Amino acid sequence: MLAAVLRAAVNYKNKGGLVAHPSDAAPSAASKVVTLKFTGQAGEYFRIWIVNTCLSIITLGIYSAWAKVRRKRYFYGNTLLRDSAFEYLADPKAILKGRIAVLAGFVAYSLAGKINPLAGGAMALVFLGVLPWLLVRASRFNSVNSAHRNVRFDFRASYWEMARLLVLPVLLVPLTLGLLYPYYAYRKRQFFLEHSSYGTTRFAFEASAKAYYLVYFKAALMFLLFLAGSVVTLGIGALPLYIWFAAYRDGAVARLTWRSTRLGRLRFVCGWKTGGLFKLFFLNSLGVIFSAGLLAPWAAVRTARYQLQRIALHPSSEIGAFLAAAEEQVGAIGDEAGDLLGFDFGL
Repeated sequence: MLAAVLRAAVNYKNKGGLVAHPSDAAPSAASKVVTLKFTGQAGEYFRIWIVNTCLSIITLGIYSAWAKVRRKRYFYGNTLLRDSAFEYLADPKAILKGRIAVLAGFVAYSLAGKINPLAGGAMALVFLGVLPWLLVRASRFNSVNSAHRNVRFDFRASYWEMARLLVLPVLLVPLTLGLLYPYYAYRKRQFFLEHSSYGTTRFAFEASAKAYYLVYFKAALMFLLFLAGSVVTLGIGALPLYIWFAAYRDGAVARLTWRSTRLGRLRFVCGWKTGGLFKLFFLNSLGVIFSAGLLAPWAAVRTARYQLQRIALHPSSEIGAFLAAAEEQVGAIGDEAGDLLGFDFGL
């Protein structure tokens, strides 16, 4: 569920004693982490993917809500922590209702703009006013319908808290020509994590805006190298150079985000490396391009396996007790799942 918010230096240690990846640590440190496992197979997921694609086309998109639930249940069900799988519990009909509502709003906005520009502007203002509420409901929908060992995740934020966050990407980031984007990336992750919980235990986030600026500054330098290299190679090197830039950016942001995240006494370990992500992204891109998209399920499974199996919890001695205590809280938020409106924007 946190995957939209937690997209996760080798052997780096922070003040809490975390290392980038258990396999890179000394044996004594490696024994203190418990890694996630991913058991999905490309062949299995291909069968789900091809049925989802065909039925979504035949039903003019109506089946896409059921397709999303099948896809998420497959990936959640094949992600294991201590041999217990995660669960995705959403009702496809709730997702379909949310999509119909969004589509109706978009159609109304388009028609109003064609009939009268002033009416279109008024509809845009209405949409901006409703947007914070929609995002809060969508985030809570995704969280409460994600669970592990019968304990649901949760997300709690007010309309005005979300509205203040949206001022950054809607107004301030464009006005500063993108200079505030690293701060927005930091605030977004801080906001969604600190308003999320597992059972009744809240997540905590300990990173600083300065750390995000440093990561994005280095990524910007690599982007300049990508542009220069593309010109020098007459565009031939554009794809691998861009993928190298994306691999560095995604890996650096993920490592910073995960090592700054805490759940009770549990901390997280992330081992996404630039070289490993480059190989993953490059081969995935070639496979999808040259198969005309038919290898998309293979790429999705490879990505999930690489990313999930390089995320771990630390220290291992706390995990069993924490999960046992969380299971006792199962009634705390589970009964509220049916109260959701059903919007789901995949945030």
